[in-house]
Amino acid sequence: MADIETTTLVARQEKIGRDYPIFLERIILILVMVIFLFTFAGVAKISGDSWFSIITTWCLYPCFLLFTAEVIGRLTQFIYRNYV
Repeated sequence: MADIETTTLVARQEKIGRDYPIFLERIILILVMVIFLFTFAGVAKISGDSWFSIITTWCLYPCFLLFTAEVIGRLTQFIYRNYV
């Protein structure tokens, strides 16, 4: 068999950048889960006793926390990006 050289789909040259610290994103995700566990009762108490409380506590609040974790992850990616 012929020796095949590995290339990208559009045959461009790519440089290997710095290692991305994926453990930071994992720590942030675990931190968000811990924050949710310790604060969901307070959010439920603030939002009142209605169907809005259930939606706020179990849908909107976790989505907000995950959105915040995603923004922090994107900022981390931006910081670790190479400008070469």
